Amino acid sequence: MRITDEIVTIDYNETKNFFKKRAEKYSEDNPYSVTMYQDGNKELVEKKNQKEVQKLLPLLKLNPEAKVLDIACGIGRWADAMPQDIEEYCGVDFSEELIQIARKRNIRDNCCFLEGAVDEIENVVTQNNKGKFNRILMMGILVYLNDKELENAFAQIERICQEHAVICIREPIGIKERLTLKDFFSDELKDNYNAIYRARQELLQFFETAFLGKGFKISQEGFVFDENALNNRKETAQYFYVLER
Repeated sequence: MRITDEIVTIDYNETKNFFKKRAEKYSEDNPYSVTMYQDGNKELVEKKNQKEVQKLLPLLKLNPEAKVLDIACGIGRWADAMPQDIEEYCGVDFSEELIQIARKRNIRDNCCFLEGAVDEIENVVTQNNKGKFNRILMMGILVYLNDKELENAFAQIERICQEHAVICIREPIGIKERLTLKDFFSDELKDNYNAIYRARQELLQFFETAFLGKGFKISQEGFVFDENALNNRKETAQYFYVLER
């Protein structure tokens, strides 16, 4: 179903099963398609990844003291982009299968991958003695969270941020209105797909409660891709926010 401008919930277990099947499609020849999709268009996947990293990586203001928490890290796509001299990179994902792939792909002394859900991120960090982080990445995770889960996750994320921190969120948004795909069969993915594409104003309301009221400010925002060829959806577009405290 395609549901516009209405709040409905999606099934967390369906999403988890979806990514389990995505992990089975992992290929070293086109690794990022596992979470970026476009399985049959390796060139498009590579271009979108390159453009995203080129635009967003400098905004993270990475330095040797950077402790990066990558929430919903998948196979470690952003781990690949991290410089060697940061203090720590920690990727977390709810998919055991994706985390196993990430651990095989990225073997560095200052890099680790943990299994855990985004709305349990505080417990995941605490139980693994990771302390607090000063760089938070959320790249395309919000579409898979219902509103209550999203609110809970944001509250936990704020609590595990150091006093001075940078949060980078890259998210597909509804261009005109909220769009929910619920058990929607995708010809491109050849599977049922569940996702919530929120409009910009909706996301700002969540930011206001969790981050803007806790000392963060939106320092930059905008569309990720300028090229029409990379904006290949009619109703949604990749948008980013950088919040700093």
